[in-house]
Amino acid sequence: MQDPEGAPPTLKRVLTPIGVLLLAFSALSPAFSVYIGGDAVLHLAGTGAAVAFLLGGVAAAILGLLYAEVGAAFPGAGGVYPSLAALLGPLMAFPYIVLLAPIVFAQTAFAALGMADYIRVLAPGLPLMPLAFAGMVAATSIAVLNIRFGAIVTGVFLAIEATALTILTAVAVLHPARSLGDVLSHPVMLDHGVLKAVPLFTLGLATVSGMWACGGASWGMYFAEEMHDAQRKIGRMVAWTGAIASITIAGPVILMLLSARDVGGLLNAEAPIAAFLKQTGGPVIAAVVSAGVAAAIFNSLVACMIAYSRYLYATGRDGIWPKAVSRRLSTLHPTLHSPITATLVLAAGSTLMALLGEKALLILISGNVSDYLLVSVAILIGRRQGRTGAFFRAPLHPLVPVFGLAVTAMAVAADWLDPDAGRPSVILLVSLFLAALAYYHFRLRQVSKDWLIVAEGVEALGAAD
Repeated sequence: MQDPEGAPPTLKRVLTPIGVLLLAFSALSPAFSVYIGGDAVLHLAGTGAAVAFLLGGVAAAILGLLYAEVGAAFPGAGGVYPSLAALLGPLMAFPYIVLLAPIVFAQTAFAALGMADYIRVLAPGLPLMPLAFAGMVAATSIAVLNIRFGAIVTGVFLAIEATALTILTAVAVLHPARSLGDVLSHPVMLDHGVLKAVPLFTLGLATVSGMWACGGASWGMYFAEEMHDAQRKIGRMVAWTGAIASITIAGPVILMLLSARDVGGLLNAEAPIAAFLKQTGGPVIAAVVSAGVAAAIFNSLVACMIAYSRYLYATGRDGIWPKAVSRRLSTLHPTLHSPITATLVLAAGSTLMALLGEKALLILISGNVSDYLLVSVAILIGRRQGRTGAFFRAPLHPLVPVFGLAVTAMAVAADWLDPDAGRPSVILLVSLFLAALAYYHFRLRQVSKDWLIVAEGVEALGAAD
């Protein structure tokens, strides 16, 4: 597809479903989820992590069907918000966009700091912030290039990541110590150095964390405008991403718990999964896998920047912000057809966000449950209006969106019970959403009649090739 002479460049449909799948899996990073998310759940619920990842993985796969249906109905570079704009209208879409904007920068910064933290485990003398900034610069230099090249680069890193997870899985399978039934029926956790049964309440919190760790099906939606025949293919791709991600993330954690011989020592370790690998597979294998995990975290940073730069570009193109800001964000490179300004803005903003530190960033991002809530409502409305389900249809309607609403309530409750990060995050993000809702209702709706892609425009984007 060529641009008319004199017309501004547009995003090009150059990606196959495999290319989108590589980018989506690079962004959600199974290795990062296993090693970082897995360690967190192990510290929270001990061997109850097996139950948490089993149930959380199933839940994440089911919720992926929500994104698959709305993504197939309204595929756009903005990810979820084009669907919300079309099905729920600007009144709901605008607060979501405002809510997501700081989270985009915070999550990218968190990935950069996570990469630096992991490298420092391998080389303790290196400084944190310079490592994070160097990673941001390196990731930006890849993210600004042609997206097909980005898919190739992330695919190479993803192969390294898959190798690291395969080694962990193989070590676990070759050293069985207990049955799955034992682990699932008698979960224990470390309490002041003593192994005790995991309370049901703690198991519930861990399951929510396991669900977040196994999630990520929506990443592919950010690349829909650059995918051939997106409307017919993106839904199945998103659904398969959710299912495969849940298996590749939950599986290694569960298998590791089946083969851990010293459960108390494992749970007492600062990094339980790395400690298991060193004890069971040996220091050489542990070092090789750790290097692979560091590469995986960097790969996740690159893919996140590619995805979120599309989100910022789409908000600019759709006129979400003041005209000067929107015009800049919607700038594409004339030959690479990449959102170069949006990528550089994302890099600069995320670098500044990184200075806040991991705790502040966690407070900002951990309480975001708006996706499941709004997408579930959007599908309930879209099905009734006949505007979703033509290209991909989640089965057993309305059970999946109702399940999404139930998960939203569980996630809010789990965050509220976390006074350090979850509760402040819920309060902050709900306040921001309500403020944006009020601003649009009382001010923006009267000032601009042309704001945001209307339903017909979204549908045109989905149908174009």
